Amino acid sequence: MAWIGNKWRYAQVIIVTGKAYKTWELEAWQAIMQQRPPGFKLFTEQVTVKVLAYYKGHRPDLSGVFESVGDCLEKLIYADDRQIEQWDGESRVIHDLKNPRTEVWVDEFKDLLEAG
Repeated sequence: MAWIGNKWRYAQVIIVTGKAYKTWELEAWQAIMQQRPPGFKLFTEQVTVKVLAYYKGHRPDLSGVFESVGDCLEKLIYADDRQIEQWDGESRVIHDLKNPRTEVWVDEFKDLLEAG
């Protein structure tokens, strides 16, 4: 559904990614493939993910960063981004004019409440 005029109506919504996103995604895939150790197996269980997104232009929103990183790592690090059980509480966006980059850590999810 989409808000059209003055009421909700059924509509097809098409999301088109921009050139900057496509460039970032390609560079991320290449970096992941270069850094994965030989014989790497995809995570099959729930994972926790930490992201530090260093940007130089307009500040991105953190939820958009999470969505982009989650989608990008799918089929490269884990089978499906639905395996992300938790985004680490230290994830954030940081202004860095000289070295924009995205740093990501993925680990098995350990539910401390169930373990206790």
